[in-house]
Amino acid sequence: MKRVKIITAILILLSFMGCEDQFDTKPYSILTTQNMWGRESDALSGVTGMYSQFRSTFNGVPYLVYFEFRSGFWTVGKSGAAQWDDLFFNTPNASSTPSLDWTNIYKTINAANLAIKYIPDIEFGVPDNQGDLLADAYLVRAFCYFALARLWGDVPLLVTPVESLDAENLYPVKEDVATVFTQIKADIDEALNQINDDGARNRIYATNGGINMLKADVYLWTAKRMGGGNADLTVAQAAADAVLADGNYQLLSVYEDVFREEMNDETIFSIYFDVTEGPDQFGERFTFQANQVEGALRDNPVPIGESANWHSFTDLYVNNYVNADTNDTRSGVINQEVSGASDDYRWVNKYLGDIVSGTRVARSDTRIYRFAEAILFRAEALNALGNTADAVIELNKIAERAYGIADYYSNTLTQTEVDAAILHERLIEFGSEGKSWFDIVRFGKAFELISTLVGRENEYSGNILLLPVNPNTITKNPSITQTLGY
Repeated sequence: MKRVKIITAILILLSFMGCEDQFDTKPYSILTTQNMWGRESDALSGVTGMYSQFRSTFNGVPYLVYFEFRSGFWTVGKSGAAQWDDLFFNTPNASSTPSLDWTNIYKTINAANLAIKYIPDIEFGVPDNQGDLLADAYLVRAFCYFALARLWGDVPLLVTPVESLDAENLYPVKEDVATVFTQIKADIDEALNQINDDGARNRIYATNGGINMLKADVYLWTAKRMGGGNADLTVAQAAADAVLADGNYQLLSVYEDVFREEMNDETIFSIYFDVTEGPDQFGERFTFQANQVEGALRDNPVPIGESANWHSFTDLYVNNYVNADTNDTRSGVINQEVSGASDDYRWVNKYLGDIVSGTRVARSDTRIYRFAEAILFRAEALNALGNTADAVIELNKIAERAYGIADYYSNTLTQTEVDAAILHERLIEFGSEGKSWFDIVRFGKAFELISTLVGRENEYSGNILLLPVNPNTITKNPSITQTLGY
């Protein structure tokens, strides 16, 4: 009987591979039918597979394309190529710009949808485990749709899994972005309702802290970009407050320690990488191959890895942010550079991975949310609500660790000045952590701070801050329309 189930599952998987050509989303594994979701162990396997797909989706080039490359802070490294210029110069092209395909995001969503559909009907020995796995699925689905909505605006909204070629949702149409955000918020609330977090859960899974960080992030976006106003700002502040009141997290005293010790008290939610499994974390794109570096400097201090230094920071970012204050202890952690006898080298110094048998392996965890951001989320919400003096108190917690100076920012600053200071600190604090592009957009400064966007507010029918849909997606699903303006 077991062999029959396995053969049946493989046949089903093959059929879904065909489905992908039409719909451009595909379930992540053979756990796609009800008879494969009958036991608690099946649920655990399904959620583990979901997180594996989540890691594959938000890693490597796509992570940088989605969250970093359009901020004006990035350029080609030693092995860079012109293929990234469309993003660096904010001229995305639907056909030629790499990594504009949303397929993997929808694969992750489908994995979450399967879990949400089947886990409630499974009997668990410990009921709390059922809630935790459901919280995982709702958190991941919300995170994926939050990325999609900010990147493309109107997108297909799928809350049930695609499990057959005759599924009603095989050819979905786009939903209004406001509808997508309504679903995101509902998923976050359901994740909080399901979670049974006592602080012991590994931070690569859903926790109260991780869910509330996403909630603060989402509500700050809708407050500032979608007319949510004070009502959404109040929710965002409350979510940040919940994290700050959670005794499981704290601000580490030394910035560098956040990136040298994987599971530390500042980490709230992260993507897990390990030397015993793949794929490599996106930090591999910042190290050098040995033949690119003078012998005396190899790993002394220029990090030698298996990749070839594809990307590095621009002079603008290094000079105006990373090195803006000589007292900033974050500078050497965010960016390093050294001059050799015949060449200069610059690299992101956060993701050094591990040395295994003499070879550097890119296995640094990707920090999605950490305690420093909870502090800055609170500061941002407070200032937007008009509580500027309290916002400065929060901002100075980050500044004191960075500069070693108490009350670095004066409490006499105006609301506008504090807003600028919060954004400035965010752009330094989270350098290369997937925050810069959407931070600049959320604060409404894209057409001021990003030189390639100055004066271009009305281009692409006013949608220049969104991405075009990959033509292959439209070919596979004729119900999908191109982003207006592209």
